[in-house]
Amino acid sequence: MRKVQVVSILLVFLFCWTGSIQAQEIFEYLSPRPGAILVSAGTTIAVRQGTAIKAASLNDSLFVVTGSQSGLHSGQVILADDGQTVIFKPGLPFAPAEVVTVTIQSGIETTTGQILSGIGYTFTVSPKPVGEVRTPTATLGIGDWQTTPATPEVAELGRGAKGNYATVPADFPFANITSPANGADDGLIFFSNFKVGGSPAPYAVIMDDNGEPIFYRKLTPLTLNTDFRKQANGLLTYYDAGVGLYLALDDSYQVVDTYQAGNGYTIDLHGIHVAENGHILLQIYDPQSIDMSQIIPDGLPNATVIGAVIQELDASRNVIFEWRSWDHFAITDASDALDLTTQNLSIPHMNAVEWDTDGNILASFRHLDEITKIDRSTADIIWRMGGKKNQFTFIGEDRPFSHQHDIRRLPNGNITMYDNGNSGQPPYSRAVEYQLDEVNKTVTKVWEYRHQPTDLFGAFTGSVQRLPNGNTAISWGGNSTPLPIFTEVKADGSKAFEFYLDNGEQSYRAFRQTWEGHPVEPPSLVLESQATTSTLHYSWNGATE
Repeated sequence: MRKVQVVSILLVFLFCWTGSIQAQEIFEYLSPRPGAILVSAGTTIAVRQGTAIKAASLNDSLFVVTGSQSGLHSGQVILADDGQTVIFKPGLPFAPAEVVTVTIQSGIETTTGQILSGIGYTFTVSPKPVGEVRTPTATLGIGDWQTTPATPEVAELGRGAKGNYATVPADFPFANITSPANGADDGLIFFSNFKVGGSPAPYAVIMDDNGEPIFYRKLTPLTLNTDFRKQANGLLTYYDAGVGLYLALDDSYQVVDTYQAGNGYTIDLHGIHVAENGHILLQIYDPQSIDMSQIIPDGLPNATVIGAVIQELDASRNVIFEWRSWDHFAITDASDALDLTTQNLSIPHMNAVEWDTDGNILASFRHLDEITKIDRSTADIIWRMGGKKNQFTFIGEDRPFSHQHDIRRLPNGNITMYDNGNSGQPPYSRAVEYQLDEVNKTVTKVWEYRHQPTDLFGAFTGSVQRLPNGNTAISWGGNSTPLPIFTEVKADGSKAFEFYLDNGEQSYRAFRQTWEGHPVEPPSLVLESQATTSTLHYSWNGATE
């Protein structure tokens, strides 16, 4: 059985391409793809023709979906809020490793009166037991989450490590400012702390340029809680490892929403984007058992290979776009720095996605040393930059980026990234900006920043953020030795602001963003009594005015 499974993986690229021809004559987007393997047992089925669909033409009988083991699946047909994507939601998950036959009947009608022809195709479900798959309809209400209150109990309060604080916990991660604000942009600093090989108390923190805490929330201990930031819809989000989901806070710091993946997957901690219209772009890690002995010499027969899945959810949490690395990448596309003979292989190790300015999707795959542009309409790859499958010519760049993070498109059309530089000799990290000619496939380095006065090497995590005033905010990622958490530099490379945390603590990412908070909890008060005097300490956690 293992040989059959791996041979399928090796043939999936050819099979998916040929099987998609008929479907793409009718639908520009079809998920899962014809011939796809390792598909989640909790998947929905989605089609998009590229034009608006007449909702009245839809009914549940348009989709006939049959599993080779589970039989005929009843379900619900809905139209997503984009008015174009038609989704079939099966009532029950599929059986592990079964072949699913999908027949879409003729009858879907566009708003221009075109009647779409029917198609038929098959895909194969992952061998994962159904118990490992989240039920697609499973949701949890806001009241189900118990988060640490914004204002801790007086019993937890103690004098802080820095300054004369008595109204914050004694383990609060105070900042040490090494370059005071000088020409820094407006806004506050958002970060969340962790320590390699250690166990500090993790916090989500908003801080001003004087190092004064504006807001903090104590998070799940002994875990990596990540990506604390403000989203385009005005909410604050962070990944809470205690619940395995992203939490969304309003301006009073109350949990008003949670974000999880669809199609039976579990959302990943590497970051999300929430648009003003409520759409969510998220990342998923998809571990599968693969017989690597059939792919490389000395490969293990039962290795765990972690694939990547990108999803876009609409405001009603329907999966209206899904892209899977299993459909597009070969395992051997991995960087030569990776040992493919080990038990656990994180390939391609996706660590950043974002909507591009043309509506398509940019993604960073750390263990391929690659940035990939994906067609949002079809889920096809538009281009691959860097790594073994590089399609670009680099100009003015003598050091290929490696194990990078945080790809971002700028208003001028350039892109920035945090180049961790793991494969460089010697290894050092940098912020870099590239100008792309996507027609002629050239990449020109137009700016970079290496830490001054000495290089730094953040082996993992990190981010680069171009600020409105032209400055660049750099989060240096993590290492076993202390690094600055955050450096803001001007266009000429001079520092506008920099700080680090005590005890070698770092942050997954750090951002400068504008924010107004209006907490509903009252200020914290602590009375300290001495022999002849008493001192009242107070602070208002989250108040920005």
